[in-house]
Amino acid sequence: MYKTLTFNLAREALGYIVNTYNIKEIKIPYYLCDVVRHALVKEGCKPLFYHIDNNFFPVEEFNKDDYILYPNYWGICGDNVKKLVNLYPKLIVDNAHAYYNKPSGFACFNAGHKFGHKDSFLWITDYNSNTDNDITIGNPAKERQKLFAKLHEKYNASNLLDINTDSISFMYPLIYPYLAKTTEEADTLARQLKEEGKTVYRYWNPLPKNFLEYKFYSRLVPIPILPY
Repeated sequence: MYKTLTFNLAREALGYIVNTYNIKEIKIPYYLCDVVRHALVKEGCKPLFYHIDNNFFPVEEFNKDDYILYPNYWGICGDNVKKLVNLYPKLIVDNAHAYYNKPSGFACFNAGHKFGHKDSFLWITDYNSNTDNDITIGNPAKERQKLFAKLHEKYNASNLLDINTDSISFMYPLIYPYLAKTTEEADTLARQLKEEGKTVYRYWNPLPKNFLEYKFYSRLVPIPILPY
């Protein structure tokens, strides 16, 4: 059962989790927005970094008592979330890219502004409750899924990411992730999309070139699904 709280920003929700449970260390991926790391350090929590593989899944095994932050990348990593929830009782799910997903894990938060909404929500496990203190935040899933499927049809042949199309009906994605073969190809696609009037962000800050995740930083183009 979950207790639901409302915040302006996802980083505030994360800070609340850290303070509520007096978390001193937490595992986070290298491939992640620096805002998360800064929010943790601000609250006196030490980030311990882990790598992810080609499917955005952690490459290392954690201890059962570790606090672990896992982002549902692009809103398409729901299968990864399910696996990790079953493995680790203190998994914190970052749904900043999956605003409409149902809460899961020890705690879960989203980011409203990325989807054109004012509020961000936090769900934390409430062992003293017999009922879910849930809220309704809407669910324009069909529109997003339809547009995601169209983008997949257009780009799948050259996209180096292996996207499980069987899971599209369970996705509420923020963007369509396209992994180009080269940095030049990624830059060209991003420029073309901008010329079409689309807003294209590149995720996130530079990583060492010997990291597997470097290719995501240098060659992944997040293609907008909706014009938020």
